[in-house]
Order: sequence, then structure tokens, then C-alpha cells
Amino acid sequence: MSVEPERAEASPAAEHVAEAMIKLWQQAHEDVAPTVSEGQMRILLALGTQPTDPDRIAGDLRVSASWATRLLDHLVQRTLVRRLPSGEFSLTGAGKGVLEATRQRRRQLLEQTLVTAAPPDRPVLRDTFNQLYGAVCPLTWVPRSRSPL
Repeated sequence: MSVEPERAEASPAAEHVAEAMIKLWQQAHEDVAPTVSEGQMRILLALGTQPTDPDRIAGDLRVSASWATRLLDHLVQRTLVRRLPSGEFSLTGAGKGVLEATRQRRRQLLEQTLVTAAPPDRPVLRDTFNQLYGAVCPLTWVPRSRSPL
């Protein structure tokens, strides 16, 4: 069985871009909201645009309901999330602001990466970033890998 040369070369390139995207995501988070933990950021992302109950968030993130509720309570104390009379939670203006500022910073970092890349690499990077963005954009949240790899 032979491996197509393009496929063999694409895999390390795709891995490199994926690693760069993860670093950019983390850097944007640290730049905008360094006091918001990774878990709290995952909760903010999971809340999305509609009120959601803690059990659904826990299920979506594949965590225990007590973990999700504890982080939600911390986010309520920080005024990034509000608890509704229905028992559901929703983002406050401040919570939405943190997410939007993080997205804007991520876009800035991506643009910087493209500008500083070698000219022949720019079209490939831009196409790959656009493809990744198209795949990730519809997701409400990005799950944490449970794989040890």
C-alpha cells in the first residue's frame, strides 16, 4: 500500500497549523481574561447565546454537574453569568464582552501570524486557517480532548 505524497506532506503541515491555532487560542484568552480559568472559559463558550441549564452544560462539556454548577456559581459572583429564575444560566453583558474581546484578540493574533509568515506560506496558512475557522465556527464550544496524545 502506498501513501500519496501530498497526503504525507499535508499531515505535518495540518498538525503544525492545529498547534498554532491552539497556541493562538490560549494566548488570546491569556491576553484578554487572564483571571478567567480555562474551565470558566469553557463554561462561557458552552453558554453561547441562549440560557442553558447546568445539567445540559455538564453534558455538553462531559463533566460532572457539580463541577459545572461550581464554575457557574463562580462566574455569577464575577458577574460574567446570571442565574435566571428558571434555574438556567445566561451570559451577562460582561460575559459576552469577554468572549467577543477574546475572539477579536484571536483574530489579531491570526492576522499577525499571517503577516509575519514567509510570503510563499501565506496563501497556504490563510486557506488552512479559513478551513479550520469554517469547521470550528459553527461549534458553540471546543471540547477538551480526553486523549493522552
